[in-house]
Parts: sequence; C-alpha cells; structure tokens
Amino acid sequence: MKNQLIKKIYSLRIKFWLAISFIALKFDSHKLYAFILLLNIQKLKKIKYKNKNIKKILIFPKSGGTEDLIQSFKCKKENNIKVYFLPRNYLKQVHAFFFEEKHKKDYYTKIKNDDEFKKKKAFVKFLTDSFNVLNKFFEIDAFISFNVFYYAEKYFDEVCVNLNKKFIILHKESVLTPNGEKIWSEIYQKHNDKSLASKISVYSDSQKKMLIKTKIANSKQIVINGCPRSDFSFDLKNDFPKKKIIVFFLFDTNIYSKNKSKHNNWIKLYNQSISYLSEYAKNNLDTTIIFKGKTGDNSKKNILKYLSQNCLYVEWGPGEKYLRDAKVVISFNSTIVFEAIAARRNLIIPNFNNEKKNNPFDVHKIKNKKHYVNSKKQLFRKLNLYLNSNNKIKNLTNYDKQALNYYLGNIDGKSGRRMIKFLYKEIKSN
Repeated sequence: MKNQLIKKIYSLRIKFWLAISFIALKFDSHKLYAFILLLNIQKLKKIKYKNKNIKKILIFPKSGGTEDLIQSFKCKKENNIKVYFLPRNYLKQVHAFFFEEKHKKDYYTKIKNDDEFKKKKAFVKFLTDSFNVLNKFFEIDAFISFNVFYYAEKYFDEVCVNLNKKFIILHKESVLTPNGEKIWSEIYQKHNDKSLASKISVYSDSQKKMLIKTKIANSKQIVINGCPRSDFSFDLKNDFPKKKIIVFFLFDTNIYSKNKSKHNNWIKLYNQSISYLSEYAKNNLDTTIIFKGKTGDNSKKNILKYLSQNCLYVEWGPGEKYLRDAKVVISFNSTIVFEAIAARRNLIIPNFNNEKKNNPFDVHKIKNKKHYVNSKKQLFRKLNLYLNSNNKIKNLTNYDKQALNYYLGNIDGKSGRRMIKFLYKEIKSN
C-alpha cells in the first residue's frame, strides 16, 4: 500500500512538471525549461560514489538498462562517478511538441522529408539551448541512453555533438531469434539513420555485426561488454532455493497481437502455458506460482481470472530479482531464459506445438533438449521432479555456454567489470 502511494505521488509530481514544461515549450523559453530539468534531475541512490574528482553522468532510465548500470558500478570500490537520472517523459514531451504527435515509434526514427527535417532541427535546437543553460548551473559530463532506436532519444546524439558532450548508448537489446535478426536488420537499415553516439556498448558480437552491416554505427563506435545484469544470475549459482516457487516470465502480448503470422502464433503457446500452470496450481496448493508480467500488457485482466489462491501476478520492476527465490523458471523467447541458465535454475521452455521444429528461425538457439517440454503431461512431470528435488545444477553444458555467449556475451559473470572499465575510459577521457 505504501509503495502504491509513493508511485502515485511520483506520477502526480511528473504530471505537474510536464504541465509547466509545456508552457516553456509553448513560449520557447529555454531558461524555464532548464530550470524545470534542474528540479527534476535526481540522484540514482543505488550507485554510491566518493567525493573526489567527481564526474557527473545523466541517464534516461529504462528497465533492464538501469539494472545493467547498477550491476556494473558494484564492481567499482572507489567510484567517483556520480549518476543522476531524468525521467524519459520530458524528452518524449519535447519530441511530441515539435513533431506534433507524429513519428512516435521506437525503431522507426528515420527522417523522411524536408518537413520532418525542419522539425528535427527545431527539436535539437531547443534541447541544445536548454541544456546549455542547464550546464551553467549543473554541469554534466556525459549522457547515457539504453537503446539506439528510442524515438525520443534518437536525436539527442546531435544535441550532445552541439554541446561537445559524450553520448553513450548501453544498448540492451540483442536477444533475437535467427528470424528476428533478419527482420530487425531490415528495420534497422530501412527505418533509421546512423547514430552519432560517442560509443555504443552491446551485449554480443551478433548485435555488433547487425549495427555495422545496417550502417547504424561503425566498428570504432561499438564495444562488446556483454550483459552486466546477468552477472547477478551467475552470483546465484551456489544459492539454490528450497521453497516450491515457480516463476513464469510473461512477454508483452501487445507486440505479438499486432504481428500475427500463420507459422508462428506465440499467443497460442502463451495462453496454453497459463492454462496448464493454473491447473497445476489448483492441484498443488503447497506450490506458489508467480506470473511476472510486463507493465501495460493488455492480457493482465485475462490472466487474473484464471489464478487460484496460491498464484501471484506482478508487473513492476525487473525480472532478475525473482530468480533468487525461483526453484523453477518458465519462459520462452526472452532474455530471462539465459539468465535462468546462468543462475543454474531449473528451466522449462514450453514447446507444446513443436515450435522448435516448426518455426526453427523464430526460436532461440538453445540446443540443450533438457530445457524443453512438449506436452502438458511432460510439463507436470517435470515440475514435480524439479520441485521435489534439492539437487543443484552444478555445471553448464557446452550447449548452455554457447547460448549464453551468443545472446548475452557473458559466460564468466564478469560483464559488469568490462562495462565499468569501458565507462571509466570513456567518461574520464573528457
């Protein structure tokens, strides 16, 4: 109840300041907008620092990316980089103002005509002038975004060029199926312009190759550091839970419902999994099943009506923390699959319609057959086996190592160390 109240107050606060910042936009007042930014920039308290030769960085927070950053700074004992954040709502508002609510779609950021070029120029100028004013009172050494293709942050790379500031992207997307790599490569190239970011950190070699091939960035801009937040999963490998807890990590059905395919209906597999788990929960009241959803997913109401008293639906926050207590993890086509492997958790990947065989290009390259279940009967049998056993998974198979390296670029639990070394080199070089 207390957390809900805090979130509500925080939401009202942002709405209030967005109303004031709209006035600043309307009257083209860079000073007022800079003042609003100054009042809304907050310190990221989870990252500690020493008061000595401090450098300041400002991030535009995003779930997953922020956790990557926090995990990386845990590897630095004597940290003198102070991290601040500004809610992404403010850049979104500026973008909506200048583009008149058009062109609002991640991964589709390419400027198509003279009209859009003029709007982008006005967008960049307003933010450049505003941050120039801000810099007189609150100097920022570098800015960090978490995706090359976020529409409201895409042109901030030009703002940073104008400000002579570092713009670093810790690109948190790389877990794509073979078919996904093909489709998204086409989207990268066709619908986006080259990034002017100082540096782009990626998880894997496959994502680096995609960005270079599609001319979004050149090889000098890109550094492979792996997925820092998966270090947390490696830390759990010797900590095996005792309680009977199953966590099913859901995906955002909004994405798949808009892109249905005759050959690949993930919604069907999704609904089957929920139905089977609900049945299992009703027949095994000593077991807790957590459905970890995505914020804003429209399927939430449909899921809730299925759940029994020993089920829990949660949607806020990153999924990694639920790995700690999960004796069994269930998921498919998600980063959490690989984090579960790294954490040595009992992993189940539903394959009820033989997706692995029928859609080989739309399934991740996970060759360890032990992780898959092909029927409800097999699912229940495997759940009973895992929940009633206290045997730890000690070693990763070669297949599991290949999967972790390909998708997360992390087979040693040291991505955070690589990331913090990379950040210090970039930020301290100012």
